[in-house]
Amino acid sequence: MRPDLSVIIPVYNRGALARFTLESVRRATRSLNVETIVIDDGSKTPLAADLAGLDLGPFTIHRQENRGLLFARLAGFARATGEYVLFLDSDDLVQVDKFSLQLAAMRADRADVSYSGEAAVPLDDTWSTAPFQNAVAKGSTRDPVEFFINEQPAPHNPIFRTAYLRPLVDQAWMAPSPLFNSVAEIWFYYLCAVVPSTRIVKVDAPLTLQGVHPGVRLSSYWEKLALGSLAVMLAFARDCPATPATESARRALAARAFLAWRALPHGTPRAFDDRQMAVFDRLPRPPLSVLGGGSFQLLARLLGLRGAAALLRRWQRPSYEKIRTLPPGEFARLAAQLPSL
Repeated sequence: MRPDLSVIIPVYNRGALARFTLESVRRATRSLNVETIVIDDGSKTPLAADLAGLDLGPFTIHRQENRGLLFARLAGFARATGEYVLFLDSDDLVQVDKFSLQLAAMRADRADVSYSGEAAVPLDDTWSTAPFQNAVAKGSTRDPVEFFINEQPAPHNPIFRTAYLRPLVDQAWMAPSPLFNSVAEIWFYYLCAVVPSTRIVKVDAPLTLQGVHPGVRLSSYWEKLALGSLAVMLAFARDCPATPATESARRALAARAFLAWRALPHGTPRAFDDRQMAVFDRLPRPPLSVLGGGSFQLLARLLGLRGAAALLRRWQRPSYEKIRTLPPGEFARLAAQLPSL
C-alpha cells in the first residue's frame, strides 16, 4: 500500500539530536502510513551506529558521501513513494497532530501545499511536554508568490503533494548547486513560486517545532545564509523563464533582493554588494512603494534608489566589522566565488 506521507530527514554528524526528531515522527504517525527516509550525509560516525538499539519506529537509513543539505534532500526525495512529502531537518520536530491535520486539510481542499504555525521547544527529553516558545501564527495566504518568496516558512513547515513537486524537481529550470546548501529549502520554494495554479492551505495551529539546542545551527553564521540566499537569487534571475506567468514572481524577487540589500551592514564586501544589486537590476522593476516607506521614497526621487538606500544604510545599519561571524576577509573571499550576472 502506498504511504500517505514520506518524511525525509537529512543527517550530518547529529546522531545524538536526530533521535528526538525521529521520536517526534513516531508520535505523529498515529494511524497514518508514514515512510521515514533518513539520509546519512557522510557523518563521521555512521548514523546507524548512533541510533542502534533505540525504539524510534520504522525508518530506513541511506548513507552517502557528504554532498550537503540540498543534495541529501534530493536523494531522499528520489526514494520517496508517499502521496505527500515533508522535508524535516535533523534538529527540528513535528507536533503530534501535524501529519493528520495537514494531510486532512490538503485532501479536503485538494491542495498542493499545506503549512501551519510555528513554535520552539527544547531539543532534549522534555520536548514533548515543554511549553511552546516563540509561537508564530504565520500569515494566511493562498498566493504562491507571497508564500514562497515573501513568507518563506521554516523548511520543515510545508507538506507537499508529491505529484505536484516531482515534475518541478525533475524538470527544474534552475539546476541544484552546492552553493545553495545553506538555504536548501529556497531552491524548492522558488521552483514552486512561479506556478500560479499552486493550491495552498493553512492549518491554524503551531504544528511545526524548532528544536532549541546549544549546538551550532546554520543560522549561527548569517553571512553563510546570505551567501546561499544570494546564490539562489542569482540563479533565479539568470534562469527563470521570462513569461507572463512568471512575471509576478520575478517582480517579487526583485523587491526581496533590493530589501535584502538595504538591510546589509555598511562595509559589506563589494563582491557581495554588487551581485545583490545585479539581481534587482536583472528582474522586472517593482513599484517604489514596496521598496520603502515615505522617507525612503522621497530620498529615492532625489538620489535614486541605490543612493537613497546607501545613505540610509550608513545611518541605520551597523558596520560589517561589528556584526561579522566569519574570520576577517572570509566573507569577501566567498562572495567573490559567486557567479556574476
